[in-house]
Amino acid sequence: MSVTFHHVGSDMKSFSQKVLKPMPGKKSLGRLILDGKATATRAYELAEWLKLHPFLGLGKPENITGQDWQRKIKGRTGIIYFFGYWRQEGDSGDALSGGHIDLWNKDTLTPSTASFWRFRMGVPSMINPLDYLRGRRGNWYSDLADSKEILFWEVK
Repeated sequence: MSVTFHHVGSDMKSFSQKVLKPMPGKKSLGRLILDGKATATRAYELAEWLKLHPFLGLGKPENITGQDWQRKIKGRTGIIYFFGYWRQEGDSGDALSGGHIDLWNKDTLTPSTASFWRFRMGVPSMINPLDYLRGRRGNWYSDLADSKEILFWEVK
């Protein structure tokens, strides 16, 4: 997403620890510099930055959390953020902190294999066969509807 912002003219200069706090449980902001421009490496922190309305035309996020999140934004375009639907290293029990931020185009995320399976084939999650064979529980991709929080910034 950061590279997309770079391509439309945002250097993301305000994406720094002077403005944002690191994700809970992290010591520093997930940030690197690409071609002299700040780049977010964590969805959580990028979403926190977007909540600050860092560029003209970006409104407040709409909370669309719930199993019916797709119905709430069908036919619309914008930026979507999912939090707490997959297990990151260090997560325990049901305290999931994995997130994702992406572009939403009417009825799908940015094209990918996972987007094809999720939105065209109707398969909301898929078990990782390698984890399964190792006796572990893990998904190749997880169900976005299980997110603790889903935010949508409409972009027309």
